[in-house]
Amino acid sequence: MGIATHLPSWIGHPNEPVAESEGHKLARSLCCFVSVLLFATFSVAQSSDRVEIFGGYSIVTPDFTGSVPKGASGWNVSGTVNFLRHGGVVADFSGFSPSGPNPCPSCGGGPFAHYHAFLGGPQASISLGKIKPFAHFLMGQTWGSLTHTDSQFGGDFSYFTYGAGGGADFVLDRWFAIRAQADWLHVGSPGNVARISTGLVVRF
Repeated sequence: MGIATHLPSWIGHPNEPVAESEGHKLARSLCCFVSVLLFATFSVAQSSDRVEIFGGYSIVTPDFTGSVPKGASGWNVSGTVNFLRHGGVVADFSGFSPSGPNPCPSCGGGPFAHYHAFLGGPQASISLGKIKPFAHFLMGQTWGSLTHTDSQFGGDFSYFTYGAGGGADFVLDRWFAIRAQADWLHVGSPGNVARISTGLVVRF
């Protein structure tokens, strides 16, 4: 029986190339721009709390492949440069590896997928004593790969991704804070997912 009868319909045939739409090109250009901007600003940042680096645990539900309804665990890392008192730009990166059942059992066992989201956009924030709420709009691209043990059944997928979210930083001291964050993301044809992240913020 062919692989097309086992894999989710939106993945398509593994040997078919993934067409790059205008949205994908825009997302790639945005990610490159934000990365360069973060690097340049980080190297010259002088004022207090101008640069914030976040890293921590993240969970997305449902997972991007639709095969693990309860969601998939992973990581989330982001960098924010605050050009204005209450505004700046953020580059956001996250990765997930589902541990649920293989969507194609006859293709072989073991982990079946991993995917990464590369996003960026504007972010607004305000300091209220020890609490710093923030909100942002994100857009970019999500890439994923199937990793069946029999590589001939593998395949790649790529989706333009956008969404919005926010959270709050709970300031510990001059340099560190604890972050709680929630985002709604629209990931191409798989649809809408919720991403929840928490971890440590380092402020410069």
